[in-house]
Amino acid sequence: MSKKAISDAAAPHRMAQGKRLLMDTATRLLARQTLQSTLALRELAREAGLNHNTFYRHFSNLEEMQQTIVEEFIAGLRAGLTESRQQLPPGQSVSRVVIGWLFDFARENSDPFILAYRIWHGPPSDSRDLVQKAMDHLCEDMLRDLLALGVLPPLNEARLRRLLAIDVHQVFRLCIAYLEAPRSRARLLDAGDEMLKALIAGAMALEGS
Repeated sequence: MSKKAISDAAAPHRMAQGKRLLMDTATRLLARQTLQSTLALRELAREAGLNHNTFYRHFSNLEEMQQTIVEEFIAGLRAGLTESRQQLPPGQSVSRVVIGWLFDFARENSDPFILAYRIWHGPPSDSRDLVQKAMDHLCEDMLRDLLALGVLPPLNEARLRRLLAIDVHQVFRLCIAYLEAPRSRARLLDAGDEMLKALIAGAMALEGS
């Protein structure tokens, strides 16, 4: 799924050009800064080639804009992950196929991916709560689809949710590693596949103890 596909999944109506420019520019700047709070409104407007007053036609503050960026990104991510699981080719490893899709998605949308990851691991904020809620939804989607595919063992669902939450967290770390070293793709795919198998095996051992 491309950057355009993220927009299409999240916004059925065409977004105003100025708003689109502001969001794309802010995503690029924030993904390249260590501290999100260092983004200045005038810097954003200058980089987008707009008058800084244009910002207030679309957003009340930078936090609101950041949440809009995150919501759009998450909509595309969630839809794509569900589609990749539900269209799994026969005989293929679900974890390898899905993680492979996620690697491609992260590469094609590296700025919003890095921004969302930083927010998730950053200081408390409404945006971080939004990302965490999205991760919880991703775990629920994953649980639903993997149970339907018969991939998960018949374990207590609360335990399965905890297992998948760990897996999602680690897979997103693998995505960051892939963005930093794309040539490590095969090794990282192996690691992701083995991780889910190890988590399932460990959960089964705990269930039987």
